[in-house]
Amino acid sequence: MDLTYQLVRSSKRKKTLSLTVKPGGMVVIQAHSPVPRAEIDGFFRCKLPWIRQKLSTLALPVPREVPGSDALAAGDQALFLGVAYPVIINGINLNADQLNFDGSRFILSPAAAAAGKESLRTWYRQAAASLLPDRVRAYEGIMDCNSRAVRISASRSRWGSCSADNRLAFSWRLMMAPLSVIDYVVVHELAHVREKNHSPRFWSLVGETCPDYKDRRRWLRSAGAGLML
Repeated sequence: MDLTYQLVRSSKRKKTLSLTVKPGGMVVIQAHSPVPRAEIDGFFRCKLPWIRQKLSTLALPVPREVPGSDALAAGDQALFLGVAYPVIINGINLNADQLNFDGSRFILSPAAAAAGKESLRTWYRQAAASLLPDRVRAYEGIMDCNSRAVRISASRSRWGSCSADNRLAFSWRLMMAPLSVIDYVVVHELAHVREKNHSPRFWSLVGETCPDYKDRRRWLRSAGAGLML
């Protein structure tokens, strides 16, 4: 994606340069009038990784919940990492209670479809047990901290938690959220390894790794109710 920016100059600015990504995706750089354009372009290029991450977060879709009936039928959709995938019922190639995900769709046996959301819950738990410890280990290296254990929970009230002895727990329902939002929750809980509170120091630790954590947190607050399978 080719990115451009809108330049706003002012002789009254105290800060030399600042960059903002507007809700609609427009990138705005505010600059003190004497700053050369070459310096502004260099500033923009240095910020490109953060800008792309920010634009990706702003573009996150708000999920819709799997329909109210507990059974699943062809034409339904199920969320995985923020993307809604079609549900396919296959009575030929699957075992009695089998549910598969092939990267583009959920394929269920008739028995798994009849079990409905419970089949998905089981699959999400397994996906969470596979993915989340890896994300924790990756961010432990980035944040220079270590947890004692990672547990997958069925919590409806907390996306994640960190105990007094640094044991982490994450709700399997996070598997329906985009990966950037999952990573925010992981970073949030790992920050609690070092700060057992929500002080300015805590949020500074979160912001060092997730500069746009407020957008990710806002998405989770607004869309999280749709992840209560």
